[in-house]
Amino acid sequence: MSYGRLIYHNKSSTYFGARVVFPLVQATTKRNVSLTQVVGVNGSYINDNLNYTDITQQITFIVERPIFYKDWFTWGMDFGDWLTCKDKFVKYEPFYFDHFRGWHWEAYVSESPTVTPQSSNIANVTMSLACKPFLIDDESIKYQPVSTLPIYNPTQYNSLPLFHIVGNGDFTMTVNGLDYQFKDTDDELFIDSEKCLVYKSLTERRTSRAILPNHEYPELIPGKNSITLKGNYSKFEYQPRWGRAIV
Repeated sequence: MSYGRLIYHNKSSTYFGARVVFPLVQATTKRNVSLTQVVGVNGSYINDNLNYTDITQQITFIVERPIFYKDWFTWGMDFGDWLTCKDKFVKYEPFYFDHFRGWHWEAYVSESPTVTPQSSNIANVTMSLACKPFLIDDESIKYQPVSTLPIYNPTQYNSLPLFHIVGNGDFTMTVNGLDYQFKDTDDELFIDSEKCLVYKSLTERRTSRAILPNHEYPELIPGKNSITLKGNYSKFEYQPRWGRAIV
């Protein structure tokens, strides 16, 4: 048995004297498939919804309470505050575990920490994360310029990128031969394939100005992808958001 760190909002669990017990009992996702029995037919009709289910990942900590906490009550309050989403509404956020080496969960706390003291300064703590079914590559959530050369998706899964354009007027973005048109852009534009949104800001939607092939957002397939942009722009960047299913 060894230990690791959980990192959230740029703060490590070790600040609280908490080390994650490793190896984890790794929760895994499953394909979202439903079966329909057909009378007189061997087997069932398979309805593949082409996605994966969320997972619930339990995490266990061994905690040596830092001396600047006088008791487990004050420690638990601060530990819980650290893990609480700071926005008005709960959302998926990055949780980093150092043993994953370059990948992270997108998750929120679904079960708050339970503290079981073993002595005056040692405790076992358990909590659960509700995680999306894909681990996300750490580097791929950072903006990078869109290359004029083919872009290579190193995973076996389609990714749902986030594009950012700074410019004005009309644009045509072509991804793997499909044209995505955006009209009357005013200063900047985000095309978010995961959230299925086109916006200038989260309070300034621009979806009505977009023409998407088959009303679908761009995806980056495994292997080579080509991306071009036509229009008057000064910046064209993206987050590729490479992912791997937790299977």
